[in-house]
Amino acid sequence: MRLRISALLGASTLALMLAVPAFGFDCSVAKKPPTAGAVGIVDITTGEFTPLKRNPGTDEHPHGGFVALSDGTFSTSTFLHAPDGVLPPVRPGGPQDNCDGKGLDSLEECFAG
Repeated sequence: MRLRISALLGASTLALMLAVPAFGFDCSVAKKPPTAGAVGIVDITTGEFTPLKRNPGTDEHPHGGFVALSDGTFSTSTFLHAPDGVLPPVRPGGPQDNCDGKGLDSLEECFAG
């Protein structure tokens, strides 16, 4: 019984780890300055996190609504709290599943090419 519970928990954890990147927090506000309201900056080339606040919170409870992403030359930000990881209009097939520089942009669309 103990082995079944452990196996179930392990399988559930693995499924979540594989599913979350597919949903990803992949939308941004098109004309918002990248660091406005951001808890910190993540260098997407190294994965290094630099807090922008004295008390950025924890991984589970960040003190901010956004996180800025940068590769050293280009910066943007994305939401930390979104239902199912992506705001409904930016989900595939949604009215803002694009990269047109208006309203919400899909980072997946913006960086697809």
